Amino acid sequence: MEEYKRTVLYVEDNQLNMALVYHIFKRNLPSVLLLKAETAELGLGLAREALPDLIILDIGLPGLNGYEALEILQQDETTCHIPVLATSAFAQASDIERARKKGFAAYITKPFQVKAFTDTVKRLLNSED
Repeated sequence: MEEYKRTVLYVEDNQLNMALVYHIFKRNLPSVLLLKAETAELGLGLAREALPDLIILDIGLPGLNGYEALEILQQDETTCHIPVLATSAFAQASDIERARKKGFAAYITKPFQVKAFTDTVKRLLNSED
């Protein structure tokens, strides 16, 4: 049985992005357990249950979007301490600034640059030490 040092929750509705991140973690972050949820609603429940070290949250989710989900996470005393990394295809400086002002720990644009994505995840996980 594999022993994981950290846990990351990835909330994403696009299966291709989900598969890409799974492979990035398997190859570059093998000691990190990746939990997955396809909707913000499922992700919020899993966040409360698993208390991951980091949440990667897509902005453009159906139903509750990433901003709405972040607000719920921030208001919940069980999840408010968890850093949240935003992902989005919106790459304008104003999009990134809005995300930072809302409280995301970092913002990665799609399509992912694997090294930048991996480095950001590692940095956010290490900031928890």
